[in-house]
Amino acid sequence: MKKSSSMLIDEFVKNAVIQGNATLEGNYKKGNKASDKLSKIIEGMKQDINLAKTTLDVLMLSEEPNVKIWACGMAIDIDYKTKEAEQILEELSNSSELGILSFNAEMSLNVRKGEI
Repeated sequence: MKKSSSMLIDEFVKNAVIQGNATLEGNYKKGNKASDKLSKIIEGMKQDINLAKTTLDVLMLSEEPNVKIWACGMAIDIDYKTKEAEQILEELSNSSELGILSFNAEMSLNVRKGEI
């Protein structure tokens, strides 16, 4: 069964928030479980690029930093709104309020730029 855009957004946000909070708390088991779910969601989204783009348009505007990190990484991976995604990741990587998540944003950007 094909998932709707709103269902994908809800699942994506839920798991990105769980993964981000787990990272901040140092709960790697919980974080890894959410990361695995996010990876599956992303792989599914890549099967329908139009749905992925519609979904990313919403996710990249999220108030949740870790949602933006995952969404922007995917956007760059599928060559969608690359400059905007890079700018968002750059801004997040420079935020002193995000703790380790700012480092995650920096690493996500560097990996996708081929710097790592």
